[in-house]
Amino acid sequence: MPSSECECEDDQTIAEPLLQKTETGAPATSLRKRYVVAAIAAVVLIIVLLFLWALLGRIEYINSDGICRQPAVRREWRALGSLERLEYLRAVKCLSSIPSTVCNGTLHDEFAYIHRKIGDYSHEAAPFLPWHRYFIHIYEETLKNRCQYEGTLPYWDWAQDWANLTQAPVWNATEGFGGNGNVDLPTTVGHGHCVQDGPFAGLQVQYYNKDWNPHCLSRGFLTGELRDHFGAQRLNSSAMATVLDEPDYYGFLLMLEDGPHSAIPITVRGDFSRFTAPNDPIFFLHHGQIDRLWWKWQSEDLEVRTLAYDGPSRHNSSIAAQLTDPIEMVGLAPSIPVSSVMAINNGLLCYKYQD
Repeated sequence: MPSSECECEDDQTIAEPLLQKTETGAPATSLRKRYVVAAIAAVVLIIVLLFLWALLGRIEYINSDGICRQPAVRREWRALGSLERLEYLRAVKCLSSIPSTVCNGTLHDEFAYIHRKIGDYSHEAAPFLPWHRYFIHIYEETLKNRCQYEGTLPYWDWAQDWANLTQAPVWNATEGFGGNGNVDLPTTVGHGHCVQDGPFAGLQVQYYNKDWNPHCLSRGFLTGELRDHFGAQRLNSSAMATVLDEPDYYGFLLMLEDGPHSAIPITVRGDFSRFTAPNDPIFFLHHGQIDRLWWKWQSEDLEVRTLAYDGPSRHNSSIAAQLTDPIEMVGLAPSIPVSSVMAINNGLLCYKYQD
């Protein structure tokens, strides 16, 4: 408010020329245009800031050239602390409480369903390693996005347990995945029996191989000479060195898949013995180890091996594989080219392994 008549008159004197200009129309129109332009600019700025805020987590780890700066660290199960192991197990159990939109079951069942429905095309073919690298990445992201898991996907270095695979720490009933199926119960699937100890005791899964077949999570550990045969001959230090010394990508893949990779489902049996193997949560630690060994092989000559990729494009196919081939996930996640996952420190993937 003006404090005197003088101030009031002065204000009016100043305002009169402005009022006269406004009455002509042109200056007012110009002023309105400026307001509109400023408002549009403000809205655009807000949208840009919101977009950058939404991508903050990605920007934090990825350089402008697409290379990750602060990769997450995947660690061996034994390297996790007690609370970290329990938190991972909690998140895995959480998946079995959330209904699936992909199959008749839960989010946990989705991964077994997809692995059987489409993943089998990758076995004994060039996509085996990149397909599973993408598959376990999707699993890790699902744990984070749907079950609030804040850690990373662990791996099981079964080469440390080659002398007795079935006594490895991963089978601990308190801070592991539970042990063998109860042999006093009837046989279920894959020469297995219902698992009745550990966090997945009584877990009901919906698929087995090609069929919808609701049943309890089952294992049927090999014993005696057969167990020792597969552990000693496929997983000991000499066998692992032979695999890693193979210079050719497809030769390395076949040695890894048919040797160490196959030794685990042959030993564990039950749900692990068929293409619905992701029914058993240990599957993802197993394939974390497979991915780690591929990464170790690649790291021996990154310039050459990061994009080393040859062999058939699909199981039993005569068509040569190419880096532009799609990795198919039929509804679980978008299909992406193989080239997107050949490195673990690119725009999509940003992690490393702790030995």
